Amino acid sequence: MVASYKQFCPVAMAAEVLETRWTLLIVRELCLGSKHFNELRRGVPKMSPTLLSKRLRELEDHGILSIQRTEGNKSAYVLTDAGKELLDVIVSIGSWGKKWISHKHHLESSDEGLLVWDIRRNLNLENFPRRNAVMEIRFLGSPAKSANWWFIFSGIDAPDVGPIDPNLDVDLYLETTLPALTKVWLGEESINEAIASDHFILSGEPELIGTFEDWIGTSNFAGVQSKTA
Repeated sequence: MVASYKQFCPVAMAAEVLETRWTLLIVRELCLGSKHFNELRRGVPKMSPTLLSKRLRELEDHGILSIQRTEGNKSAYVLTDAGKELLDVIVSIGSWGKKWISHKHHLESSDEGLLVWDIRRNLNLENFPRRNAVMEIRFLGSPAKSANWWFIFSGIDAPDVGPIDPNLDVDLYLETTLPALTKVWLGEESINEAIASDHFILSGEPELIGTFEDWIGTSNFAGVQSKTA
């Protein structure tokens, strides 16, 4: 927790709660639907479990979330009314960041798992043409442990996603680089532009390739135009 600014200004009071490292990113994950500890960890992969637990307790103390018990006596972190109102704050900050902050450095140092997790929750599954399918994403130039990711589609729910080979037949392959897929995801480059640059190669079932743009989705901030080079 940051030290008190000792100001009556509401901006200062809000900053005392939200300014600590990782706090806004945890709130982002909660606003996007994550409720369980492991789900939250997927959204903040560089954060230690110990610090995540500490921040969650702080958010509970401030009345931003409540901890509920679900079936199997698991903890679920649920936003209170105060927490839900932070969605507009998160959207405003994200939109400002996309518009005014250069993303060049972040494209080069981003995280494969975080990108894959964001893609998973923004898929347009209503446009997915098959009930069951497996997609493999291969990140060229990435470390071996994070270079391959599998999506296992098995119905209307979000697919299972992970870096461990499920030993299933793959229906769709996407071979790309982390910066190239991130640019497409953020709306900085179209899929056709990425394909034309040879940094985005789709192969496999024609039905999945032909409908790829309809169901793959984009970042929540893809529609915000960047003002930086």
